[in-house]
Amino acid sequence: MSTSNTQKTNDLVVATWNIEHLAAQNNQGCKGRENSDYAALSAYKNKVDADIYALQEVGSVAAVQRVFNPSQWQVFISDRADSPSYTCRGSEQSSTQQKVAYAVKKTITVNNITHLDALSAPQFGLRNALQLDIEHAGKSLSLINFHLKSGCFVDDYLNSDRKSCGVLAQQAEILKNMLKQQQKSQPNLVLLGDFNHRLANPSNRLRADLGLTNTVKQSAWLNTTDSVQGCHPKYPAPIDHIIVSSSLVQHLNKPESQFHYFEDMTPNNMLSDHCALTLRFNF
Repeated sequence: MSTSNTQKTNDLVVATWNIEHLAAQNNQGCKGRENSDYAALSAYKNKVDADIYALQEVGSVAAVQRVFNPSQWQVFISDRADSPSYTCRGSEQSSTQQKVAYAVKKTITVNNITHLDALSAPQFGLRNALQLDIEHAGKSLSLINFHLKSGCFVDDYLNSDRKSCGVLAQQAEILKNMLKQQQKSQPNLVLLGDFNHRLANPSNRLRADLGLTNTVKQSAWLNTTDSVQGCHPKYPAPIDHIIVSSSLVQHLNKPESQFHYFEDMTPNNMLSDHCALTLRFNF
């Protein structure tokens, strides 16, 4: 077998994608969609062509399966208890659930799913994290899908009196302790999701608290979005991130992750208010 074919065989592409209020039924939730919208989401997913998607803001397994055909994809969703519905701004419709989930190609061996509920402890309605343990090319790998508290977009959450920043500060402490424990049992970690925070900013407190730098010589972690511009026209600083443990850096095809733009990037016409972000490994 040629070297190029071997590399292609061993490639693993992971993605994080906040798919924006994905509901199982047409015209439900804060972003009501028609059949054509679900078809467009599925076509976009095919173009992104990842092996594993860490998804945020999905209502149910059935919602994910409208985009990811269950004959080809395994779907795993957070077991967080449903939170009360609210009235969506703009559409005035009732919201659906916002949970994290995975869509995983059936060619990928999934060893375990772990529901991490500590991050939802500070306030009712916060999202759990979801850990996916896989085997690929003889190597074990763990991914943790996050969707942190929104509304705190300052670099130093400890210097803000906003309630959302107080909640994020609690999540940050929980996250630090969680990662310390995770690293003891599994050194090959990928942290990905909607962090709702600009971790690529050098002065960001959460970045410092987690020990992120742009070189693994200084840190146990590499933030692959450090030199990447966010996809939304109104928000150039990314809040979606893929962070890898130093043990995995040698397996990266490139040290930067990549956003995949929609055909129409007009804010009102975007398929979701977040683009998919991917990172490619080779084992």
